[in-house]
Amino acid sequence: MTIPRPPLDPDLNHALSKFDPESSLATPEALETRRKRAHLTWSSISASVADKISHTETTLTGPDGTELTVSILRSTNPSYQSSPASEKACILHFHGGGFCTANRFHGLNVLFDLITEFNVIVVSPEYRLIPEHAQPAQVEDCYAALLWAVEHASGPILGFNSERLILCGGSAGGNLAAGVSLLARDRSGPNILAQMLFYPWLEDSGSSLSISQFGDVQPWRTQDNLAALDWALGKDRANKTIYTVPGSATVEELKGLPTTYVDVGEADVFRVEDVEFVSRLWAAGVSTEFHVWPGAWHAFDTFAPGVEVSRRAVRTRGEWVERLIR
Repeated sequence: MTIPRPPLDPDLNHALSKFDPESSLATPEALETRRKRAHLTWSSISASVADKISHTETTLTGPDGTELTVSILRSTNPSYQSSPASEKACILHFHGGGFCTANRFHGLNVLFDLITEFNVIVVSPEYRLIPEHAQPAQVEDCYAALLWAVEHASGPILGFNSERLILCGGSAGGNLAAGVSLLARDRSGPNILAQMLFYPWLEDSGSSLSISQFGDVQPWRTQDNLAALDWALGKDRANKTIYTVPGSATVEELKGLPTTYVDVGEADVFRVEDVEFVSRLWAAGVSTEFHVWPGAWHAFDTFAPGVEVSRRAVRTRGEWVERLIR
C-alpha cells in the first residue's frame, strides 16, 4: 500500500533532478565517489561573497592527537572589522554529510547572510568521518573544537565574546551541535548561548513515518540512513548515548540546554524525529523556536538556495539570530 505524503515543493524540482540516482553507500567505491562529489572548497562556494567575507584557516588538535583543519569566516566590512570583540558573536558550525561525506565548507552558504548582516564570525572545523572512525569520534572532535574556540575567543585568531557563542549544524551537523551542547552541560564546559539545528539527524531507528514517506527522495535515502547508522553506532548500537543520538534523551536529560532553534522540511526524512525532539525540549523547559517548511526535502536550502522556501528559511533564521544577539 502506498503511504500518503505531502507534495514536494515544485520550485525544488530542478535541484532534485541534479542528484545522481545511482548514488549510494553500498560499496567502498560508491562511498569514495560520493565523497568526491561532496568535497567543496572555499573558492567553489564563495563566488557571490568573495568581496564581502574573508576566509582563513588554522588547525586544532583533536582528542586523539589528530590535526583538524578549521575555517574562519568574517565580514570584510571596515565598520565591522573595527568593532570590539566584546560585541561580536560566533557561530561554531558542524557540517553535515551523514558523518561519512562532505567537509567543513558544506552548508556554509546558508550562513553567509549572518556574517554580512550581523557581523557574526563563523568557525567551521573538520571532524573524523565514518566508517573509518565510529562515534563518538565525531562528537568528541566537535567538542574539542568548542574548547578551542572558547580558548581563542579573546585572541587575534578569532576575537569574539565567548558569552555569545552559538552552536550550529545541519543534518549530521545538527546531531553534533545537539550532542556538543549536552556534553558541555554535563562536563561543566563552556557556556553556550544557543543552538541552531537545521533538519537535524537525531534518532537511530531508521523507521519513522517520515522516513517511510520520503525515504526514496535524495539527497538522503533510507538505505543511506541505515548504512551510516550502522557505521556510526555499530549494528548493535554499542556507541549509542545521548551525546551520539540526542533524540534518545529523555525530558529529564534535556533539561538545562540552551535556547534552541530547529527547522525541518515537511518532506524531510527526519521530520518526525525533529518534531518529537522539539516536543521534549519544550517539556524540559527549553525555549525553542520551531519551523516546518512546506514541501521541502532534506538540506533543501543548501542545494537550492535561490528558491522561495530556502530564502524564507534563511531569513527566518537570521531574524532569530538578530533577536538573540542584539
